[in-house]
Amino acid sequence: MIRKLLVIATAVAMPAAAVAGVTAVAGSGIASAKALPPIAVTCTLGGTVTFAKPGLSYNGSITNKTAEDSATDIAAVSGSNAACSTKAIKNKIATAPTQCWATLPVYVSKTDFTGGTVASGAAPECTTNSKGVAAGSGATANGVKEGIKDQYYYDTASSLATAGVSEIVASLAGGINTSDNGTKINLGVTTSGTSSITPGGACGSTVGFALTGNVYQSDGSTPVVIGGSNATYSLDICLTGDTGTGTTGVFFTDYLSAASGSTVPTIASAILGSSSELAIS
Repeated sequence: MIRKLLVIATAVAMPAAAVAGVTAVAGSGIASAKALPPIAVTCTLGGTVTFAKPGLSYNGSITNKTAEDSATDIAAVSGSNAACSTKAIKNKIATAPTQCWATLPVYVSKTDFTGGTVASGAAPECTTNSKGVAAGSGATANGVKEGIKDQYYYDTASSLATAGVSEIVASLAGGINTSDNGTKINLGVTTSGTSSITPGGACGSTVGFALTGNVYQSDGSTPVVIGGSNATYSLDICLTGDTGTGTTGVFFTDYLSAASGSTVPTIASAILGSSSELAIS
């Protein structure tokens, strides 16, 4: 489904579109505060990324939808001064799933059907779930019928290494709407300003991603000027904890476990760590 940003040493990666939603870091302004000119400011972020049900796993999930949603609930929880927005924002990030089948099964009737061919590298759920077993693999007629209906898969850990920063950039093509000193601003998102954070970097022993770029007024095209110069921003998102069936509470640990073939963890959500930060200057 979503997700594929952080290329880690094991050649797996982090879900871009899901974490992409994380970057909508703040609300439209400080509650009850009058909008003032944007200023240089550093804000610490907190929040969660909730993966589409049932969560990120080795087996993945199958669906008949052409898009699956992940939700975010992100807020600036503290900062250098009151210019940081504290209003949480909730987003849904829609991402296209992947086709289970190279050739679809053909269903004619309960006693007349022919099997399809599962796509190379398809999610295990495409063949182990009764809705996704090809007729040639012993499926019932009803199983083939449902396999045709639910023909897409999403949220497999092992498939996350196949995409790069293009996914997060595409999902944030309009930039990131937030506020500075109560004034609505827009953080520009580009391919050259988007990168991964691996263990040992800005997130310490955990993983995440970073965005840098220009700051614009809410129209997304007029530069914001701070101290006589066009303003820029840097944004670090660090994913530390997690929740879900069989998880350890450490996102990176469970992510690598699922990517390596373990069917134990199903990561329902990832939690932003204290190193997550938005700086505008």
